[in-house]
Amino acid sequence: MTPNLPPKTRDRSVNYWRSNLLLILCLLLVWLLVTFVPAYFARGLTGLFVFDWPFPFWMAAFGAQFCFLLIIGLYAWGMDRLDRRERLRREQER
Repeated sequence: MTPNLPPKTRDRSVNYWRSNLLLILCLLLVWLLVTFVPAYFARGLTGLFVFDWPFPFWMAAFGAQFCFLLIIGLYAWGMDRLDRRERLRREQER
């Protein structure tokens, strides 16, 4: 960060980036769970069926990709909300 920013602007910028990083960390945790949990427990999950397919196969073939698209959509939605909130704060200060 640049030291020339006023303290109020600097605090707002720090809060914005903390919120951004929190969103990213939460979505990375979801990605980690979707990627590694079904693979780790694949043998134990073979008794579960989704649309007549064994759950580990379904997650590898279809489910993980759907979850990854959902993660991308959630990130875009979350950042849009965060950007709008920041834009409103800046407009209110003017």
